[in-house]
Amino acid sequence: MVTQKRKVRFNVGGKIFETTATTLSNAGENSLFKAMLDGAWTAQYEEFGEYFIDRDPACFHVLLHLLRTGQLLVPPTIPDTLLFREAHYYGLLDQVRSARSVELDGENLKLASSITGRTLLQDHSLIRASANGSCSIANGRVFHVYDWMLQELSIANLDYMKIVDMEWYDSTSILISGRKHSNPNTGGDGGGGIGLFNPQTAKLQHKFKLTQTSSSSYRSHGGDNQFSRTTPGNLAINNSNDKIFCCCKHDSYTKVGGIGAWDTTTGQQIDFLEGGHNSELHNTFKLQWLPSNKCLVAAIRSPQSNRISIFDPRMKEMHSGHWEHNPYKLKHRGALVDAMGIEEMNCVCVIDENGFFGFFDLRGLGGESQMNRAWWSSEEEEKRERFPLPGEMVHIVAGGKPKLGWHGGKLFCSTNSAISVYCGSGFEWELASQVEPKNGGFIQDFSIGGDRLFSLQALQFNHYNINVWETPPSPLPPLFI
Repeated sequence: MVTQKRKVRFNVGGKIFETTATTLSNAGENSLFKAMLDGAWTAQYEEFGEYFIDRDPACFHVLLHLLRTGQLLVPPTIPDTLLFREAHYYGLLDQVRSARSVELDGENLKLASSITGRTLLQDHSLIRASANGSCSIANGRVFHVYDWMLQELSIANLDYMKIVDMEWYDSTSILISGRKHSNPNTGGDGGGGIGLFNPQTAKLQHKFKLTQTSSSSYRSHGGDNQFSRTTPGNLAINNSNDKIFCCCKHDSYTKVGGIGAWDTTTGQQIDFLEGGHNSELHNTFKLQWLPSNKCLVAAIRSPQSNRISIFDPRMKEMHSGHWEHNPYKLKHRGALVDAMGIEEMNCVCVIDENGFFGFFDLRGLGGESQMNRAWWSSEEEEKRERFPLPGEMVHIVAGGKPKLGWHGGKLFCSTNSAISVYCGSGFEWELASQVEPKNGGFIQDFSIGGDRLFSLQALQFNHYNINVWETPPSPLPPLFI
């Protein structure tokens, strides 16, 4: 056992380093140095008076300096991939990540890295960032997972299931909803399921079953089978209470559609909000749980109307089993393509297929309580309340479907091949910055996680790019002697 006061000597790749056990104790519980201090290598140290490690000495020098000072000073001769690999070997990747981390600022973004992969991207391709800077992409039946170093961790083909939505439940689980291929013999969708997958191995950890609904029609068509006919759609996660939600679209047999809720601790379904004739819950295309408001936002798009519904589980105890507040009925000229609750502003932001924005107050219970209508009949008001996008008009081409994001008090929106960042509040919003990768290609999806912005772009010849944007650290102040 090495005492805290003793010097510790290392021979790393033939170069000698000396430090103290106190410095090594900063490495954390899961590090290689913790194992040394606990006596795992005591016999080797007593025999040779040093620890020999056959690794890169230049990277060891950088990592040892990090343990001593908390500062990560990397010379330009050491590439990131080498440093990350060495940090992973010593169990110091979290410390390196923390030292490199800079809060993402939408007005100061730099393309940090890019990954090129080969697959046939379809119209419905997804990218999701985790809180620790890793990401996953889904395309058709396949999903890939990349770690913080942007090395591919796993890849899985769900075979008979096409991925509809994907979300990181936590750092060790990815939640995926999928639908089976349509059955030409019976017509309609072939059902589907929801599963939790391990990002390290892409193995299925748990699958959730749709077993409860108030519909006798559903039960008579095999409701005890996992989504036997009902097709699962978009997901939402309430981590604080270990719950997940999924919108479920009916088929031509059961006519059952709504939003299901599951307890991830027990794996059991705990509720099913079945849509009536007017609610059109089966047409929900976006779900989002808002933790501060403790409510669920559902964006609904149908040929007849667009609407935003707010669901509060606490309402169930007051009103005969119904969660829904009065829905916002949106006056519109184009179909909604995305919606996003912004708790800092107590509102829901929506965007339509033509690039027009609008805001709706979360604190109200009906369509007349908007803080800003999405569309007005007057062309002059329409211009005033539309976000200032680059250029006088925004032409949304095929494959350039808008997508919304929110981070650090700024609104992000992808349009065609660019991501725009807006600053403001209420009616006053201005374009603050815009990023557009040099290699072109439409942005299929983007996601913000931790201190990174990820974009997924389709390229020619069945290739795709994952572009990673970060805010560069401030330069160190000059030394005055």
